[in-house]
Amino acid sequence: MKKETNTKEKPSVKDSLLDQWVENLEINSDNLKKILSKSADFISKPVTINSKLNIVVHMFFIDGLINHQQISELILKPLVNDVRLVNVKDEKSLFNYIEQGVVYFSAQNTLTNMYEITDAILSGNVVIIFNELNKAIAFDTKGFQMRSITTPTEETSLKGSKDTFVETIRVNTATVRRKIKSTNLIIEDMTIGYMSNTLVSIVYMDNMVSKVTLNELIERLKSIDTQEVIFPGIIEEHIIEDRYASFPQVNYTEKPDKFCISVLDGKIGLIIDGIPFTLILPTTIVDFFQTTDDYTSSRFVASAFRIMRYTLAALALFITGYFITITTFHQLLLPPDLAISIITSREGVPFPMFLEIIVLVLAFQVLIEAGTRIYSSIGGMVTLVGALVVGDAAVNAKFVSPAAVVVVAIAAIANYAIPNRDFANSLWLWQFIMILLSSIIGLFGLVIGLILLVYSLASVEVLGVPYLSPFVNSNTKDAFKDSIIRPPLDKKTNPDYIQRTK
Repeated sequence: MKKETNTKEKPSVKDSLLDQWVENLEINSDNLKKILSKSADFISKPVTINSKLNIVVHMFFIDGLINHQQISELILKPLVNDVRLVNVKDEKSLFNYIEQGVVYFSAQNTLTNMYEITDAILSGNVVIIFNELNKAIAFDTKGFQMRSITTPTEETSLKGSKDTFVETIRVNTATVRRKIKSTNLIIEDMTIGYMSNTLVSIVYMDNMVSKVTLNELIERLKSIDTQEVIFPGIIEEHIIEDRYASFPQVNYTEKPDKFCISVLDGKIGLIIDGIPFTLILPTTIVDFFQTTDDYTSSRFVASAFRIMRYTLAALALFITGYFITITTFHQLLLPPDLAISIITSREGVPFPMFLEIIVLVLAFQVLIEAGTRIYSSIGGMVTLVGALVVGDAAVNAKFVSPAAVVVVAIAAIANYAIPNRDFANSLWLWQFIMILLSSIIGLFGLVIGLILLVYSLASVEVLGVPYLSPFVNSNTKDAFKDSIIRPPLDKKTNPDYIQRTK
């Protein structure tokens, strides 16, 4: 009997069409055709078994999702030609023969309800239905087109591996298996999205992961009630704790080596079918200042670059606000020669300093956004023309001063030296907040902005792990070894701050 649903409420997984009536349908070919026959790519093929009684079974699949050669050679050929099937009298004996290996196909599974059958077909399986037995057998014959593994496009690496994740989930899990050949590596699958039925793999090391964190993440994933999972942000927003935090709480990566390093440290990875970026949890602030190249360089060089990244982040965050402060409210903080130089460069500029900075910061971001979103063939040219031609014309026309252009350019370059784009974008937002506060009450506004920033970071937790770990949540001094200063690789320890026990 069909369930009644409240149309005013958001549909849940249990309210979906499949869960309402498909699962309870009798297993037979006619019912399956009622569900899927409206689609042009749904193929139904009767197969006459090599039997004296001309027994017929029905094969179903989605064209474009399967490997036709595997179906012909490994499924159809044995059913039609195998001499062992000559004396088959009914579907039951045929079913037993197939289960015993007449069809020499390793990836096969017996299905016992229509929901499983429908899901298997839509996932790229070939299904043979036995109407008299009310059973079906599915063969995993996926063969759709997929993107080959290429070099990273967003995360560059000098001496690390050059492979990337792709949109096919089993290719991605196999890539992880190739790098971590351990029986402790666990990959759990679940389906999210009652319309898209997207497969999500949870990857972790059973001997290293915090079971409390793992169970909490699984419960949050199970509670996701959405139609589709086409973008990773849909999952991210459902598993993070503070949706109003401006800084990223999930670390994305397209690099398998970075993903595997995090999993080996005791973190949990999420691989989503159809998305070439993976998620790493829990995430702390130090994760956004580290790269895989840190472990392929000298420890002293790697540590120097890490310190430089933290310095550049502070520079990108405060330099524009501080420049407004010392030029508008606290001119005595400037050396006399520098003050004269700035005043001279502003001669003829009709706008106040804070307005110049705001306009330039926005202009730089617009140029970067235009270069990112426009066609790749002309994206670089747009950025170059905007930065050189328009910028030079604005200075010559006395719309902005050269000093303001230099300061904003330094902030922009410092911002884009940060390895993680999501974190860099959050810094840009806070840079804008610092500019506004500094333009109102000067140095006091800059200090207030710093206090708000620290409070915002300190109030965030990711799956129960403080965002500022290991600086605020470490039981041992060893936890700091791989935060700012990179230790010798033979002394590298797994971070203790992610090992939750309660």
